[in-house]
Amino acid sequence: MDDLLKRRNSGLKAKRGEVRFVLLDALRGEPKYGYDVIKALEERSAGQYIPSPGAVYPTLQYLVDLGWVTATFENGRRNYRLSESGEAELIERAEDIEAFWNRFKVPVQTAASEAETGFVEEDLEHLGRTVWNGVRHFSDEGDMEGVRRIRAAIENCRNEIRRIITG
Repeated sequence: MDDLLKRRNSGLKAKRGEVRFVLLDALRGEPKYGYDVIKALEERSAGQYIPSPGAVYPTLQYLVDLGWVTATFENGRRNYRLSESGEAELIERAEDIEAFWNRFKVPVQTAASEAETGFVEEDLEHLGRTVWNGVRHFSDEGDMEGVRRIRAAIENCRNEIRRIITG
C-alpha cells in the first residue's frame, strides 16, 4: 500500500526559487554527496518530492558560487557542506523552508483507516480478476454484447466513484 501511495503522490514540485533553500536544509547537520541530497529529500518527504539530478547539481553549484555551500572532492565525487553564510541563510529562510515541508506532510492514518484501505485494495484486485475472467469468457464465446455490458458496468462504477470523490 505504501508503494501505491508513493506512486500516486510522486511528482510534487518545489516552487520557483525554493530548491536552493530546500537543498540548504538537506545539508543541515552533515555534508552529503549530491545523490545523498536527493535521497535525503525523498526520504524526508516520504517519496512525495524527488528532485531530479538536473535540478540538484546545478543548484548545488549555484550555492557554492554564492558561498553558502562548500564542495570538496572525496572518492572521485563532490561532497557538499553548509558554510557559515549558508547556516545564516537557513535561519533567515526558516519560515519558507517550514512552509515547503508542510506541503509534503503525510497524513497520519489510524489502524482502522489502514484496514479499510487494505480492504478496498483487495476488493479492487478481486474485481479486476472477475472483470478479466468475464471479458475472456465473452470473447471466447464471441459475445461482444457481453463485453460491452461489462465495459458499461465499469464506466458506471467509475462515474459513481467520481461522484463520491467530488461530493
